Amino acid sequence: MVKLARRGPHSEEDREKMLWCAWELSRSGFHYIVFDRCHKLALEDCRLSIEEADLLLVLERLEHLATERFDPMEGFGLACAMRAASLLYEATPSHELLTIKNVWKKIAERGDDISEIQEEFPVPTEQENWGQMENTVLDFHTRAKGWGRNGAHHAIYSARTRNMTELERRYRRRNMELLSYDFDDEQIEVATTPVAEQDDPWDDPNVGFPR
Repeated sequence: MVKLARRGPHSEEDREKMLWCAWELSRSGFHYIVFDRCHKLALEDCRLSIEEADLLLVLERLEHLATERFDPMEGFGLACAMRAASLLYEATPSHELLTIKNVWKKIAERGDDISEIQEEFPVPTEQENWGQMENTVLDFHTRAKGWGRNGAHHAIYSARTRNMTELERRYRRRNMELLSYDFDDEQIEVATTPVAEQDDPWDDPNVGFPR
C-alpha cells in the first residue's frame, strides 16, 4: 500500500492493487493495520493540498464506520477500508513533510548551532535578539512594543492578507475610519490592498503610521 500510494504515475491498475491490499489485510483480521497505515500515509506520503485536506476527517470517519457500525472483516467494513485506500491512492503523493522535519531535526540535534537553517531563513541583524528562537514577528502583540508599534501599525501593515474580498476591503476601510488614529489616504490604501498586489508582502511600505 505504501509503495503504491507514494510512487507514480498512478494508474487504474495500481489503484486496483491498492484496493486488493486493503481488502486482503482487512478480511484477514488486520484492519487495524490498514487504518493505522492509512493515517500515516496521509501525513507522510501525501501532499494534502487545501482541496484534499478533509481527507484526514474522511479517514477517521471510515475507520469509525468499519469498526463501530460494521464488521471490519466483511461486507461494508471491508468497503470502508477499500475506500480509504482508494482515496489515498488518488491523493497527490509527496514525501516532503517528514523529510523536511527530519532534516531540521538532525541539524538541531547537533547542538545549539542551527546556523545551517538560519542561512536559509535569515533574521535581520537588528532583530536578532528578539525571542528565544530569534524569529519573533515584531508587531504590537510582542515585546516589539518597545519599537513603538501600536494598533495603527497593525491596522496598516500586520493585518494585511494575501487576498481580500471587496466586502473585506470596504469594512477594513470603515474600521480604520472608526479607530482613534488619524490615518491618511495612503495608509488606508496600503491597508486595503492585498499583499498579492504589492511588491513585497513581507516588507512594510514606507508610509509610516500615526501614533
